[in-house]
Amino acid sequence: MAYQAPPRGTPPAPLDIRRGKLVNRMSGRPVTIRGINWFGFNVDMGMVDGLWAGGSDATTDFSKIAYQIRMLGFNAVRLPFAHRFLNKTDVWDLVRECSSVTGTKLKDRLIAPEDANQIALRRVLPPHPAPMRNAPGKCNTYLPMRNNLDRLLFAVQQFVALGMYVVLDYQPQGLEQHAYNLADFVTAWGNLWRRVTCLPNFSSDLANRVLIDVMNEPDSMGIKWEPSGDRPGAEQLYLATADALWNISPDKVLFMFEGTGQNMFGLNWGNGFITDEAIINSRGLSNPNKFFTRLVKKPYAKKSIISPHLYPPTITKSTWLGQELWKQSNTSFGYLQSTGYCQANGWCLKFPVLVGETGSAYTEQDDKTWLKDFADFANARGAARRYNQVPLAGWMWWAYNENSGDTGGIVHNDWQDLHWGKLRYMMDYLGLTPWYKASDAGRSPRTPAPDAPAPPARQPPSSRQPPARQRPPGAGSGAGRRPRPPRDAAGLPRVPRDGRTRVGPRRRRQHRRPSPRMAAAGFAATQV
Repeated sequence: MAYQAPPRGTPPAPLDIRRGKLVNRMSGRPVTIRGINWFGFNVDMGMVDGLWAGGSDATTDFSKIAYQIRMLGFNAVRLPFAHRFLNKTDVWDLVRECSSVTGTKLKDRLIAPEDANQIALRRVLPPHPAPMRNAPGKCNTYLPMRNNLDRLLFAVQQFVALGMYVVLDYQPQGLEQHAYNLADFVTAWGNLWRRVTCLPNFSSDLANRVLIDVMNEPDSMGIKWEPSGDRPGAEQLYLATADALWNISPDKVLFMFEGTGQNMFGLNWGNGFITDEAIINSRGLSNPNKFFTRLVKKPYAKKSIISPHLYPPTITKSTWLGQELWKQSNTSFGYLQSTGYCQANGWCLKFPVLVGETGSAYTEQDDKTWLKDFADFANARGAARRYNQVPLAGWMWWAYNENSGDTGGIVHNDWQDLHWGKLRYMMDYLGLTPWYKASDAGRSPRTPAPDAPAPPARQPPSSRQPPARQRPPGAGSGAGRRPRPPRDAAGLPRVPRDGRTRVGPRRRRQHRRPSPRMAAAGFAATQV
C-alpha cells in the first residue's frame, strides 16, 4: 500500500442475514446497528469533515475522534462519497497543531454530564485498540497524501480496527452524472470495490463488515424505480451494481437499497418501497415490484438490506406522529421485515430494515415527539407494536458533522463539544450504550426518562470563534428531503387535482461553514 495502514485492532464479527435478521455470521446472534453518518468524502474535502477544527486532538485528530465515536456506543459509520473527489491528488493538508487530551480529561469528556457519578467515574476507559502516532503537538500527520481514495481506504480500515462496521454510501446529488449511464455507474462502483478487496486485510478483517449503499436518495437525481428514456431506473442501477460487486467478492459483501419515487404517499427521499398495486395505482407511485421480483432470485438476495431514510417535521415540513407515522412506515417498508416480499406462489422472503439516515437539530418539540414515536416503531415497543412487531435491524444518525445545515451534529460549539442532548435521546430511546454503561449492552432500551436539559454551551475562546453561518456558493451534495404532501381526511397524502405535489423539494444542505482558522488554511467553502 502507498500509506501506513492502522494497526489491526479488534475488527467486528462478520455479518450475515438469516431468516430476515441481521446476525453475527459466526455465532448467529442478532446484531443491531447503532451508527453515525460522517460526511466529507462527498464534498471537496476528500476526508471526513471537521479535522481542521483545531484545539485538542479530541476534536481534531481523526483516529482520536473515531475512537471516541466507538466509546460513545456507535458500532457503525456511514461514509458518503462521490467518485469525482476520490481520484483527486491535490489533497487537503489536514495536519494541525493540537494539544493532547488523555486520562481523566478524556474520560470526563465521554461521560454524559448527568451520569458523572462515582460509579461512572470509577470505570476504566478502554484503551484505543488501533491508535495512530503523531509528531508531538501535531494531529493527522499519518493521513495518506497521495490521493483521496487512499484516505477513504484508510478511514475504512481505521473504523473496522475499532470494531465498527462501515457503510460506503454513493452520494452524487447532482455533482456527477454516473447515475444516468448504467455502464459508467457500474464501472465506477466496480473500480472502487476492487480497491477495497485488494487491501491486504480484506478477507480477514473487512469481508462482510463493509456494506454497500448503492445510491443515496435516487429521488434527488430524478431517478425512479423504472427507467426513463435512455436513463436507467433504480432497479437497473441497483441490480447491475450488485451483480458486478458480487462477482468480484461472492459472499463477502452486503448491499443496502434505498427507496424512491413515492413522494406522493408522503415519504422522504430515500424511502419508498410500497409494492401494494392498489396503492401504487391510486397514488401514481413508482413501482418497485419488478426490482423485488428480480432481487429474490439473485444469489445475494439474502445479503440485501432495505434502507429507508426517515426525518422529523423540521426536515420534512410535515407532521406525521404516532399511529400515522407507524402505519405509514409499515406500509412503506415494515412489511418487508415482518411478512417479506411475497410471490404469486405464496413464497416470501424477509429483509432486515436498517434506517440509513435519521436525525434532528433536536430543538423543537415536534421533532422530539416524532423521534420518540420513531423509537417505538424501531424497537417494536408500546402502542407501535400494533403496526410493527419486529425490531428494526438498526439506525444511523445524521450526522457527526456540526455543519449539517438543518440537523447539526453530535458535536457543536465549533466542533469542540459533544451534544449530549442528542446522545441522551439515543441512549434513552434507541439503545446507544456508551463505554461506561457497557454492562447494559445487549439489553432492550430502558424505559425512557424525561428529557434531560442540554448542558450549557461552552463559549469558545476568542481565538476560535464559531464559523460564520453562511451558505457559500457552489454546487454540492446534500441529502435532500422532499416535504410530504398535505393529507386527506383518512390521514393519507392528498394529491392535488393536477396530479403534482404543490410543495417543492427542500434539500438538506450539508455545507462546511468556513471558520477563520479554516479560511486561513486556504479551504474553500462548499455548499451541499
